[in-house]
Amino acid sequence: MRKEIVPSFRKAASIRARFWMQVVDELRRGVRLKKISFSRAPIEYELTPYEILMEDIRSRKYNLRKVMVNGDIPPRVKKDAHAVILEFIRSRPPLRKASERKLAPAPLKRVSCPREQLLDSIRKGRVLKPVHPKLKSRRM
Repeated sequence: MRKEIVPSFRKAASIRARFWMQVVDELRRGVRLKKISFSRAPIEYELTPYEILMEDIRSRKYNLRKVMVNGDIPPRVKKDAHAVILEFIRSRPPLRKASERKLAPAPLKRVSCPREQLLDSIRKGRVLKPVHPKLKSRRM
């Protein structure tokens, strides 16, 4: 299938190239192009209901009123973000003092020089992969 596509693609490309060369040649000889008045129709995008509402709010088509509950702004709306965050932090259980906390001992890490790393890799050795008997006979 791939072999069939390549020749047809090359053929189409050569036809386009030949046509382009003819157009350029005619323009060099002095052929005048006809002027036309063409304007593309504006592209219309469909907005989501959320985007329509946000556009109306931005253009101040509608005025948003404050929400009143029993003649007063609800306490949730009154709080600013900072107050909400502080309230969340206060609602969490208190932290224990650092002196009361016991941490697990840190693992001992040796800082080894490149020489030590090389010697460690030599000491570990390399584990060879097992070779199946069938594969041994094929190689020989």
